[in-house]
Amino acid sequence: MTERDQRPSPQKTEWTRPDLEGEGVIDLDALQGNAEAQSTTRHLTGVWAKIFAGVAIVSSLFHFYTAGYQPMAAMEQRPIHLAFMLFLGFLIYPAGKAPRRGSPPVWDVALAVIGAVTAYYLAHNYLDIVMRGGFPTQTDIVMGTVFCLVIVEAARRTIGMFLVVLSLVFLGYLAFGPYLPGVLAHGGFSYERIIRQMYMSTEGVFGVAVGVSATYVYLFILFGAFLQKSGTTTFFTNLAFAAAGHTPGGPAKVGILASGMMGMIQGSSAANVASTGVFTIPLMKRLGFKGYFAAAVEAVASCGGQFLPPVMGASAFIMAEYLQMPYAVIALGAILPAVLYYAAVYLQVHLRAKKLAMEGLPRDRLPKVKAVIRSRGHLVLPIFVLIGMLLFGFTPLFAAFFSILSVVVISATHRETRMSFADIIDALVLGARNTISTAIACASVGFIVGAVALSGIGLLLTQSIIGFAGDNLLLALLLAAAASLFLSFGLPTTSVYIITATLVAPSLVQMGVPPLVAHLFCYYWGGVSSITPPVALAAYVGAGIANASVMKSGFTAMRLGMAAYIVPFVFVYWPSLVLWQNADPLRLMAAIACGAVTVVCMAGVGERYLFRRLGVVQLALLSSCVILVLLPFAGANVAAIAIVAAIVAFEFRASRRSAVGAAAR
Repeated sequence: MTERDQRPSPQKTEWTRPDLEGEGVIDLDALQGNAEAQSTTRHLTGVWAKIFAGVAIVSSLFHFYTAGYQPMAAMEQRPIHLAFMLFLGFLIYPAGKAPRRGSPPVWDVALAVIGAVTAYYLAHNYLDIVMRGGFPTQTDIVMGTVFCLVIVEAARRTIGMFLVVLSLVFLGYLAFGPYLPGVLAHGGFSYERIIRQMYMSTEGVFGVAVGVSATYVYLFILFGAFLQKSGTTTFFTNLAFAAAGHTPGGPAKVGILASGMMGMIQGSSAANVASTGVFTIPLMKRLGFKGYFAAAVEAVASCGGQFLPPVMGASAFIMAEYLQMPYAVIALGAILPAVLYYAAVYLQVHLRAKKLAMEGLPRDRLPKVKAVIRSRGHLVLPIFVLIGMLLFGFTPLFAAFFSILSVVVISATHRETRMSFADIIDALVLGARNTISTAIACASVGFIVGAVALSGIGLLLTQSIIGFAGDNLLLALLLAAAASLFLSFGLPTTSVYIITATLVAPSLVQMGVPPLVAHLFCYYWGGVSSITPPVALAAYVGAGIANASVMKSGFTAMRLGMAAYIVPFVFVYWPSLVLWQNADPLRLMAAIACGAVTVVCMAGVGERYLFRRLGVVQLALLSSCVILVLLPFAGANVAAIAIVAAIVAFEFRASRRSAVGAAAR
């Protein structure tokens, strides 16, 4: 029996009218949550819940204050940031897999205190360490050793063993490098030198990664928490329902639009799935989509949020630091590839719905666009405040600071969206809680970055990729893609980018790829781990909501997200898609045309359908066109555009003739 045979008839589907609030607005706030809070963390009760909330509030206020009023020295702010994150992390992340409720065990409390003390020790004694030239005392070595062990355990709890093993491999390389064969060997480093690098410098744990976590990441996650508590998530989802809910496969398209809008400021694939998927996935299933397909749609849409400006999981700001470019250049460069990604996913879902003859939701059961905008449209203004300040040259920290304030002020202009004091407190706690895993991941990534800086192995990896690929750019890209994907399994987007920017991107730059294009290539291939089995975290969160097969959801997400795997190759060979601000107009038009051809080919091949089911010949031609657009020959590019245009026209006319013939009978 085929999937089409199994689906419920659209005409017989009984729709339950959504609960409407005010002027046709679906109340989604009660359905939305955070992925961490729902799955992996301990739920504290009693006095420990109050302690956690109190420390989280102080943490958010500290970061808010240092962003807008009183900046601090790096080696003062970063240790205090990690002190907060370690204390909170050990309270809510249990040692085992199963979440527990109630008070944390005594060993978790002890680790929380030890982590906070060893981190704060560095901030408290920073000036003294500077005065003695950074040379460590015996106390420094002991505190540094304990701190590093605590970071490893915290990473194991929050991220998993992959990052722990990767960090230990790089630390082991520093210790045992003299005993390795050939070019891998180095002169070796003393234990004191390793601790000094990792604990007492800005080239180890307290390097760029934690610096970004303590500033940009925390502030933008806090901004997202305030948006969520003000009801902006509800606005985005209702707007998506109003715009696309009535079209074929409506709820699936709603998931794409809502997750994209929320993801562009949140940047966390799993959290996006958890927040919008609890509403869109059940509706997709009721419409006739299989549970695994509904989970995959939501996962792929949420994955794209990390590629879409302005926030991009805070990676846009890290890119600006690495490349020494203005933020606006990074954000504008990322727009066209992200649009191609979402266009491919949207078109593929549309083709799936048309292939299965699915209908949308009844219009009278959906919110109206005007009603949604009139009711909550003002809630999107803080995002424009953020974008405007960034484009006018304000620092990201200053922009985030005023954007958070604007959420409170703008939401207060309407009584139904006004944030209460309790909402503000909840947002402060949620911001701190949502930052924990990213902050600890960034700290653990510091072991890798510090080892690369101390040993020079990054240069060795770059030379290895170039030496193996020779002058073959495609082979170098395939090697870089594989390395980025492998290094990214199970890691947050921000830490993934830092690792790939350190280890992989330099090899592409040396082969002539423009720096921004090379970094975006690695960023895309690092980000797709959230939809790539065996560690497709976003797909697995969606599978849990859909009560579907985990692996089937993951592999379906991988197929739906083909754009994330292919678009990076397109913008490497057509860099005008990224560097369009200074591109030749004709070259830019050709790049967009080739990008559009790729979108149509991926969607058509993925579903084996355009206006009707495609035959083997059409599928082969569409597949070959993806290769033709990547060739550096104008003739091949023009041929690809012409072939796709001809196939689309032929299939459209054939489907119309079939429809007319069926009507005549």
